This record gives sequence, C-alpha cells and structure tokens, in this order.
Amino acid sequence: MFVKNYILKKEEVITIDLEDSIERALKDMGQNDFLSMPVFSNGQLKGQILKETIYKGFIEEDYSDFNEYLHNKKVKDIYDNKINMIYEDDEIEKASYVLSKIKIPFLAVINSENEFVGILTHRKIFDAFASIIGLEKGYKIVVDMLNKPGQLAKFTDLLHKENANILNITIIGNTDDGLQRNIIRIETDDIYDLLKKIGDVGFRIV
Repeated sequence: MFVKNYILKKEEVITIDLEDSIERALKDMGQNDFLSMPVFSNGQLKGQILKETIYKGFIEEDYSDFNEYLHNKKVKDIYDNKINMIYEDDEIEKASYVLSKIKIPFLAVINSENEFVGILTHRKIFDAFASIIGLEKGYKIVVDMLNKPGQLAKFTDLLHKENANILNITIIGNTDDGLQRNIIRIETDDIYDLLKKIGDVGFRIV
C-alpha cells in the first residue's frame, strides 16, 4: 500500500497564505473542523499553522483583546516553517511510523521530482489500515492454534476447502497456555458452519 493511494491531493487541500491574518486562519479551521492548516506563499508550501499555536500566542504575548490579536497578527508571525515530507511512492506503514513518532497533524507528500502533490493526514492513514485489514468486509474471528510449523497451513487449507476467503491475518502473540492467537477476517457464505468445522479440526475459537 503506497502513500499516493491515500493522499489528499493538492487541489483538494484547504490552505492559508503567509500574509493572511490569523483571524482568517482560525475561521477556516473552525468551519472545516481542522486543528491545523498547511501554509503557502506564491504556490509553495512553507509550513503549517496550528490552532493551539494561535491561542498560545495570545496568552504569551499578553494581549488584552483577543479580537485585536486575531486581526493584527498574521500567519507569517506564528506559523511553523518546519516541513515534514514523505514520498508518494513510500509505503503507508512508513508514513504511519513517521507521524506517530514526530506527532504532527500531517505529512507533506512529494513526487520523484520533489514536487508537492498533497498531504497525508492521520485520518487517511486510518482509512488505509481499515482497508488493509478489511474492516468493512466479512467476519472477524479470533483463533488460537498450536505454535508450531504447519498449523497456519492446516487452517488455510480448511478455509480453501470450505470456499472461504481470507481477507487478513494478524498474529497478536501467545496465550497463557502457549497457543498462538490470531485475528482473522474472512468472507464466507455460512460463518456458523465454518466456525464449527474450525473447532472440529482442533483449533480454538475465542
């Protein structure tokens, strides 16, 4: 799964200009339910501005009138010019790791020519992983099996014989009694009959 499949393309990105007032920035954030916005100047990405930073600036600069502060201050006065980027052909797992480590609202996405093509948000990453694990399809079952070679093959052979389709398998570790626990999402015409057959061959359904 590649970043480019889940970006918000630059044509769709709502932005703010360096010369705009922070009053405009705060209004746009409120209307669109944003916590931050990309900052541009002359068509070039320059950084980001956070709602938190706007309120923090009012307190730190000791303004007595919030409306005066919003009107007089410009985005260029308080924006963050650090740009965290990722390539559109990078894997979505890498993007997820980067976002979780540096704790930013979005990543700027660039192509092989280092041109800005869009942004990747936390919400888009969630959509990607929801698609990967098939949250909107099939049935989720939790199966414990012996932690030894051949058990997963035995399980998948059974599903193949029963004409069931495996959408995703996630190994989440071992149980207290030493079995390997797996979360499996499958598509089947008769989930109850399939669960019985899984149990009959020795797997434990949780």
